[in-house]
Amino acid sequence: MKKILIVEDDQKIAMALAIRLKANGYEASVAPDALAGSSQARAFRPDLILLDISMPGGNGFQLAEEFLRMPQTNGTPMIFITASKQPEIRSKIEELGAVGLLEKPFDTEELLLLIDRQFNPVPALSNAAESSVAPQNHRNNEKILVIEDDRKLAKALTIRLKFAGFETTTAYDAMTGVNAAVQNPPDLVLLDISLPAGDGFAVVKRIRDLVHKPIPIIFITASKDPSFQLRATELGAAGYFEKPYEVEDLLAAIQHTLKRAQPGSITPGDAT
Repeated sequence: MKKILIVEDDQKIAMALAIRLKANGYEASVAPDALAGSSQARAFRPDLILLDISMPGGNGFQLAEEFLRMPQTNGTPMIFITASKQPEIRSKIEELGAVGLLEKPFDTEELLLLIDRQFNPVPALSNAAESSVAPQNHRNNEKILVIEDDRKLAKALTIRLKFAGFETTTAYDAMTGVNAAVQNPPDLVLLDISLPAGDGFAVVKRIRDLVHKPIPIIFITASKDPSFQLRATELGAAGYFEKPYEVEDLLAAIQHTLKRAQPGSITPGDAT
């Protein structure tokens, strides 16, 4: 059984996390402050540490540095949790080698997925959920809308995109996806073709009818039907990926598309 140490001064959050982790098959221990966190780490020898940044008796960064020096926790993955929105935090966790950062309030399912991928990497997703690794690229708050009915895949994508520096919104069906695009037009859409309440091709047409700015679209599909790629090309898609795909390739296509996108046009993609 994998052991997880929770260092969190908000006892309601800490206990809720401990209960949820235990329900998912983990052994959890809770420390309310930095001093207790250091002591418990030595005795508990966790396989992963969830670490609040602001706490009594020292901050999470100082405690993380101590964990790196301790033989019991040197090399133990750390996921930071914070209510702060300060951008320099991301750089700091990268320096500390942390595997993730979640901002409060966070989705517990997202955290569980992140933890699961630390212990059980999924090659097909190629780092998608591999922990929201500390951000590799600092973007200018470009917004990406993910329209994907596979909730696990959508979660994995949004985790990876957030830690690449993008703002993300997720929709799980065609209607919700169109509404999300209209209410807060994104800079790019990642769009599954097979969706509840409509298909991806219809979503593209509806978005273009309702949103008064061009939005690059990258299609994602499990289908091997060659007519799908042809239709995507006819619709001016910026990219087309068949599942399973390499997430690093998808990220490269996103960055390439956003770099080339100009007002008044949709950038054709090179990804296949």
